[in-house]
Amino acid sequence: MKLQHTLVRPLLFVCLSAVSVLLIAPSAMANEHEQQCFEDIQGKLPWNDDNNNLNWDPENIKQLCKGTTQPAEPRKCFSSIRSGHVNWGGGTDWEWKNIINLCSGTNNADKTAECFKNGISAKKDWRDAILLCQRSEANK
Repeated sequence: MKLQHTLVRPLLFVCLSAVSVLLIAPSAMANEHEQQCFEDIQGKLPWNDDNNNLNWDPENIKQLCKGTTQPAEPRKCFSSIRSGHVNWGGGTDWEWKNIINLCSGTNNADKTAECFKNGISAKKDWRDAILLCQRSEANK
């Protein structure tokens, strides 16, 4: 009986440790990815048409990076859309808030831009196209 107790406790400890790592690790990894994304943007990427505006409101970067597992992709998406390569249905000049909404948490900038273009080609309202692409990105 004593031998069982000496084996059960370490085994229980190992099992609980493994479960806690599985529950905590994804959150920690997401935070790492989001932090790297944040660092790749703040002070390096202009957020509006004035290319000297490199200092973002931290909450806007957090929204852009939230949920990404590919830290370079939200920045790439934001830059691509802002550069005028994507028509939102009324031109290629976007409001930065709408770019953040489209690119928020993306893991693939090219697919996000393509999704939006397809939505506009299908005659969707730009707001609906953004929502559609956010949902399709979230399911990947």
